[in-house]
Amino acid sequence: MTATPLEGLIEAMAGAVVEAQARIEQAQVARLGDYFDDDNRPKSVIIRMPSMQPGSRDGDEDLYRAPILPLVPSTSLRIKDVEICFDAELGPFHDEDPSARGVEGVTDVGESRWAFLSKVRKRSVALDTTARRRDNGLGKVQVKLRVEGVDPSDGVARLANHLAMTQGVFQTFRPGD
Repeated sequence: MTATPLEGLIEAMAGAVVEAQARIEQAQVARLGDYFDDDNRPKSVIIRMPSMQPGSRDGDEDLYRAPILPLVPSTSLRIKDVEICFDAELGPFHDEDPSARGVEGVTDVGESRWAFLSKVRKRSVALDTTARRRDNGLGKVQVKLRVEGVDPSDGVARLANHLAMTQGVFQTFRPGD
């Protein structure tokens, strides 16, 4: 039997979920860079619109610059919940002696206020995750991961709001100019 400590398996799964969320966040930060050029100026679109400036005549047009970031939805993703199901056979229980971890005892009170936890005898159970299932052969793991959209962070919302305030008419011209 290939035994895996249950707590090690749970720590590994929790670590995988934390790592997945970190990668989602990294991808979202990288995506934010798509809205800026190589000199970190906001990318924008220029729209030609009939002029509404005072003194404008028929046919006059305004060039309106709008940064792209405030024009697109900026919903972020985060992991909402994870459900992990697996088949395994229970192995033997193990009692771990604290001295086996190299813990001798704390002599200085300031050394660690949580040091007493290292003196606690730990009990663990081993799992055989390669155990055969009656219906599908080897042990099976099912992972369900659900993500949800969340509002943008305060920083992204402020940036988009500031960029929105910079948009506007930057030139008016008449046909034939």
